Amino acid sequence: MEYTCATVYGGVSIDEQTHQLKNGCEIFVGTTGRVLDHLNRGNIDFTAIKTVILDEADQMLKLGFKEDIEEILRFVKRQCKDDLQVCLFSATIPGWVRSVANYHMK
Repeated sequence: MEYTCATVYGGVSIDEQTHQLKNGCEIFVGTTGRVLDHLNRGNIDFTAIKTVILDEADQMLKLGFKEDIEEILRFVKRQCKDDLQVCLFSATIPGWVRSVANYHMK
């Protein structure tokens, strides 16, 4: 089976990314800022998503992206079914990361 992947990140044209998203994909990878940009433009439909994975969650939260991450997760949860799986990957799990994880993960 072949899977299509869409990657969204800053520093490149948003138009090609928008085209990829409109065509659909099985795998979606993005940086927080560009994901929020696409969400605000209405380019992303997460209704069929089953799993969200945030890699280096501790670093993203440490660098001040907590509100952005929570905004993305709230958006995804509004569009998805109750069986959404949220995975936060990190080499370390400090207490403040655990509190975010406990709120968003089952």
